[in-house]
Amino acid sequence: MSDFISKFIIFASVFLLISSCNSDPSKSNRLTESDTPIINNSWEDNKFSMFIHWGLYSIPAGVWNGEQITGYSEQIKGHAKIPTEDYRQLAAQFDPINWDADAVALLAKQAGMKSIVLTAKHHDGFCLFDSKHTTFDVVDATPYHKDIVKELAEASKRHNLKFGVYFSLIDWDYEGALPFESVNNSDAIPALHHQYNLNQIEELLTNYGDISEIWFDMGSPTYEQSKEMAALVKKLQPDCMISGRIWNDQGDFVVMGDNKQPDFKMGVPWQTPASMFNETWSYRSWQERGNVEDKVAEKINDLLKVVSTGGNYLLNIGPKGDGTVIPFEKQVLTEMGEWLEKNGESIYGSRGTAIQEQDWGMITSKPGKLYLHIIDFPENNKLTIKGIDIEVKSAYPLSDSSMFLKGEMTDAGYELDLTNQLPKDKYATTLVLEYEKGLTIIPTQVIVANTNKEIRLTKDNAEKYHSYSGHDYYSTKATVINMKWYLKNDSKEPSELKVVFAARKNNSYKLVINNEEHTVSSLNYDNHHERNLYELTIPAVNLSNENLNEIELRLLDPSNPHQGLAIEELEIIIK
Repeated sequence: MSDFISKFIIFASVFLLISSCNSDPSKSNRLTESDTPIINNSWEDNKFSMFIHWGLYSIPAGVWNGEQITGYSEQIKGHAKIPTEDYRQLAAQFDPINWDADAVALLAKQAGMKSIVLTAKHHDGFCLFDSKHTTFDVVDATPYHKDIVKELAEASKRHNLKFGVYFSLIDWDYEGALPFESVNNSDAIPALHHQYNLNQIEELLTNYGDISEIWFDMGSPTYEQSKEMAALVKKLQPDCMISGRIWNDQGDFVVMGDNKQPDFKMGVPWQTPASMFNETWSYRSWQERGNVEDKVAEKINDLLKVVSTGGNYLLNIGPKGDGTVIPFEKQVLTEMGEWLEKNGESIYGSRGTAIQEQDWGMITSKPGKLYLHIIDFPENNKLTIKGIDIEVKSAYPLSDSSMFLKGEMTDAGYELDLTNQLPKDKYATTLVLEYEKGLTIIPTQVIVANTNKEIRLTKDNAEKYHSYSGHDYYSTKATVINMKWYLKNDSKEPSELKVVFAARKNNSYKLVINNEEHTVSSLNYDNHHERNLYELTIPAVNLSNENLNEIELRLLDPSNPHQGLAIEELEIIIK
């Protein structure tokens, strides 16, 4: 960190526009959330999709030379240290007589899924598509001799499903790749290997119709390599979504860790990839599967957690080597589909909300509607939605809109009376609150003046929004891309606002005060001072003394939505 102090002062008075029309002083701790239009058919509207891990690794099914091999079974070549010559011989056995692309597509549709993502090529380098750049593919190397990616792409289109492909950036078979060393799978990509990847990406995005998303995985490409791959994807298919595992901030959406969900607010599109079992993604013959109903409850709960916090849920199946879908997995998907048949309105095209977490379940939303997903019913049959102020037009179970539920505002929030003969779903019961006026949300933290009549905003009392950034799986960490504060002001007089901050790198920031924008910058300063501090003073800002004030800090340049603010110290003082 360089050592210097730089200061600049804006001497002009700043008059702020307050967007809220609420003049009731009792509402001063509240924030109005407007109804944002939903864009139909966008990637974020899908919410629930099928992942398929299937390939040569499905033949040994987690067993090699009679030994059960731990670790993800789709990576058995690495975990069992199988020589390439021996592993390649599996191709002669790959003749999936029970594979039926239409049946798989129909299963996805029955499960309520909106798209399918297939492992076109996993780390072992075997391609489920006809590639002219290798003979180690399903058409040239197996007795099946048919292009599985083509079969499933066409079946998906026939059944009105979107289709995407998984593509591994590392390749344990390609001779131009770095020699295999471990299943950490974060190897660099030599120039020859990078070109090989580009060639196969071009094949996948040229020969199989519309690709909804390309799900890159692992490897450690350079920034230039990630950028070149992303540019190729957008050149060939501009609407194709790119997974964050292309690395180096080139993805359209963040991919969480396997079976992981964020425990903080996200500020970009994101997805949770989920396997049926934490131990493996591809078929494992000795996997303990447990009870179907328990697994359905687990996956519906996970789906609701992901969707209610703004993400998409990608749930995997792993067919056998002969193409058979495991009956257990089919049952789980079928029962999830039955739940979604009744409750899908609350999932597809919905968004998360800024409403605080509830101890009884989760909330999703659409314009004019809140969907309450009850997992744990209150013992007294009084369900309280904390942190909102709302004028409800009607409340009813999603499964029966003719049933009227009574409710009222209380000091604790909006309270619903569930003593009526409410039908309870064994997985999650969904209620609907319809409202006409804007939903008013009460933030969990409203900042007020201290005894010195100063309001102090810091990193610690900010509401933070995140993305992820890094050059490979292990370097990728959560980044804070946005900070917000909600504050109550009692004074009718203009206030002085001063920002003092230290940053790890030179950047320009946008400071938004009730929709009025200002620039805070650490660029173009001398370095003749003792500390890396920057200061902005706005001598006169008009804050509302009736309504909640909102202050937001984000990067001025929005071109990289994953880049963190990189602020080490921050204090905004209002007096």
